[in-house]
Amino acid sequence: MALEVSTINFYALENSKAHRTHKYEAVHLNPPTPIFRRGQEFEFDIIFSNRAFNEKVDKLRVLFHYEDEEKKPPTPRGGAWLANDADIAEDPNMWSLRMISNQGKTLKLKMKTPVICGVGAWKMSIKTDLRTNLGGSRYDHPEIIYILFNPWNKDDDVYMPETDLIEEYVMNDVGKVYVGGKGMAVGRQWLFGQFEAHVLPICSKIMKDYYRLRMYSREPSYSKRCDPIFVTRASSGVKLILQGNWSGHYEGGTNPSLWTGSAPILKEYSVTGERVKYGQCWVFASLGCTVCRALGIPARVVTNVVSATDVDESLTVDKYFSKTGEVLEESWDSHWNFHAWIDAWMARKDLPPGYGGWQAVDPTLSTGPSSLEAIKRGEPGFEFDVAEKISEVNADLVDWKEDEKALLGFRKIRTNTTYSGYQMLTKKPFIFDPNGERDLDDVMDQYKNPEGSKEERLALIRAAMNCGSRARQVFEIEDAKQIEEIKFSLVDIDNIFIGKDFSAILKMENTVSKSRKVQVAMSVESVFYNGTKGNTIKKLCQTVSLAPKENKELKINISADEYLDKLVEFSLMKCYWMATVEETKQTWVAEDDFNVTKPSLNIQLDGIMSVGKQGKVIFKFKNPLKKKLTECQLAFDSPGMIKYQKTTFRDVLPEESVTIEATVTPSAAGNLTLVAIFYSKELQDLRGSALVDISS
Repeated sequence: MALEVSTINFYALENSKAHRTHKYEAVHLNPPTPIFRRGQEFEFDIIFSNRAFNEKVDKLRVLFHYEDEEKKPPTPRGGAWLANDADIAEDPNMWSLRMISNQGKTLKLKMKTPVICGVGAWKMSIKTDLRTNLGGSRYDHPEIIYILFNPWNKDDDVYMPETDLIEEYVMNDVGKVYVGGKGMAVGRQWLFGQFEAHVLPICSKIMKDYYRLRMYSREPSYSKRCDPIFVTRASSGVKLILQGNWSGHYEGGTNPSLWTGSAPILKEYSVTGERVKYGQCWVFASLGCTVCRALGIPARVVTNVVSATDVDESLTVDKYFSKTGEVLEESWDSHWNFHAWIDAWMARKDLPPGYGGWQAVDPTLSTGPSSLEAIKRGEPGFEFDVAEKISEVNADLVDWKEDEKALLGFRKIRTNTTYSGYQMLTKKPFIFDPNGERDLDDVMDQYKNPEGSKEERLALIRAAMNCGSRARQVFEIEDAKQIEEIKFSLVDIDNIFIGKDFSAILKMENTVSKSRKVQVAMSVESVFYNGTKGNTIKKLCQTVSLAPKENKELKINISADEYLDKLVEFSLMKCYWMATVEETKQTWVAEDDFNVTKPSLNIQLDGIMSVGKQGKVIFKFKNPLKKKLTECQLAFDSPGMIKYQKTTFRDVLPEESVTIEATVTPSAAGNLTLVAIFYSKELQDLRGSALVDISS
């Protein structure tokens, strides 16, 4: 009679230490979920119900199929016969199974998955046969097994030679995503939550659903789940679980600024099965990073400060002005104040040598992975979507002014070759500064050569020559030559503390011995982070007379009352200037981006925090405005101390000092990160974080 299996013991907790999966919450549950890394052995027991295993009588094989297999019985996608074959065991691309011990009805085995094994949720079956072929038995184990990428294994496509960096880019569940405009970006703390129990099941679902919806295929993605290229492309499937919203109106959902981490979003989706409301690019990027890290792919969130959107693939962002200096909506091109995506680490065996390493993957735009080396060299012909990323980090800004004498009705007045891709910000490894920017790392040198260098311009021209006729045509147009008798410059507006007045200043120097009249048009607008106009705050048009060799300043004052009610998310503003010399038609344009800074949210602890004991967290801030705050909300989260909470709060009086208390009961010891956000209709996005030491 063939052997009959009673159960399997995977030693989930013991194996997790060797496989570096001990941080996953699921391996500590009852029953524990086995989580293994591919290309590495794991130990398990098979317990038989009827008798002991006899090598001379019995044959045994272990088969694996994906948990979401729809065929019945499921199609095996991997497995091995029990055979102590040393050659098979040493082949990194083969499944192998060997015996460790055989005592009573318990057979202890070691199994190695291939380094090209697909990742995600699997199930195991045991088939036993008699060597006489007179009978057999099958046991289907009911519990799920997770197999992940293995960045520590040199044969894995996601292998990272600097293994200490894996601690940051795979194992760190706390990080930052940078938000804000040019010279004003700050790190927003984010709890990735890749180790929480509900995350891996959703990662597997994302891979399945992405392939079916994006690739228009009824066949699941089984053959592609071994490939980090496909898996990172599938990470843009986070848009299947989170709905984007850039309108500024978030009724029926959560304001994107109130999210503190990925786990609450994924949890809401796992409970409701419906898309969570709402997200924006930095939320999509952070979710994508969670998916990659959970599955074992090294990943980091990066933010491109001043990010170009080049719709016509000309490698330029074209901006059109009227005769009077007003910005016209003549182009779909634009600049986002910032745009976030992820870099994922992998080999690129589909490309020539040298193009592996960091790859740009954009969950918001569903692009990538794009080799950073190809982006830097200006080689758009390599998969995937390299041209888009070249534009985002290096497109020229071209200004056009309405001119009836020009062939197409507009005259090219300026090309700014250094505007796009001001910084590429990410969190520096091994440093976490909860209330400062010591952990900020600018990695733009990995995306392009130094701005203005010969190498940088050659890379952009090389890209233009391979991006189609529109790009080639644009880069062959020479800039308009004009007489420059008047020198113009702006006094950069520093960050303004909310509620304070500020001034915009234009400096003019007449370099000739003749009087000149200058027509000046100026406007100040609030803008959304994606470059969309919010509200007009102030506009003026006036003529300034300059005597021979005269220097003059034009100073425009903007009061707090003029801008407070017109701010939009992130409190970003843009000041446009256009100056035209009447006598020579010399035209000068410039723009200045700046934002309004706000007080931080102070976090304090009432006494020592211990596991299992109630403690108190205190949040404090002062309303800097001379007006009441309404529709107030506080959101906070700290894995191991308190699950994500979002609570409403009373109206806050003008210039009132506020204290909000919350009771917490920590469930884990160690140094935990607490992230909190306060939001109101009048004063948005006050952020704070703290490192909390929890004693056991």
